Amino acid sequence: MGIYGDVMNDDTSRDTGVPDPFAKAATLDARSLRGLAHPLRIRILNLLQDRGPATGKTVSEWVDTSSASASYHLRRLAAHGFIEEDPDMGTSRERWWRARHEGFRFPEHLDTEEPELSTAVRMALAVGWSERLAAAVNMWAVQPEGWREAQVMSGRRTELTLEEFAAFREEVRALFDRYAREGEAPGSRPVHIQLAAFPDPEDRGSDGEGRT
Repeated sequence: MGIYGDVMNDDTSRDTGVPDPFAKAATLDARSLRGLAHPLRIRILNLLQDRGPATGKTVSEWVDTSSASASYHLRRLAAHGFIEEDPDMGTSRERWWRARHEGFRFPEHLDTEEPELSTAVRMALAVGWSERLAAAVNMWAVQPEGWREAQVMSGRRTELTLEEFAAFREEVRALFDRYAREGEAPGSRPVHIQLAAFPDPEDRGSDGEGRT
């Protein structure tokens, strides 16, 4: 099982002692950001990564849009290097598309170098994650016993220093890496893990960096 549609700040220097779950990921840059700055494109990319190659017609059915719209977004994804035609499945009448990578790395410098594009991509990701969570909530009560109890929705407000916040992030990343898996284990199911941690947008402290 790959890592699909996740964003992880790039830090190639870290050595966790476990296989890098983003070894097959694309690394975003200013140009490729433009290719993802649309919620529908991220959704299409996620589906191609998850379900495998598909035609434009199939993709349009997946995302409930017109064939023309699906074809446009597929071409934009291809132009920015996220997908490519599958020559083994394509015909003279029908083009098949496949994902080129599993997930992507989001270098932190893009937040300062391309703030508008960076925000647009993060917003598109947030929309997709919100839709996925809503779909999971609709199925929450009807999951099989055991799986139903293992699900989790949790949120809380706390007070952290910058050092504690950075340490929290590294612990979470290590936990994600620990449970990243290639291939299927007996009894396993695909599980989506979503987590967000950020300073309260309404509380900037004394200078935007913390309380004094």
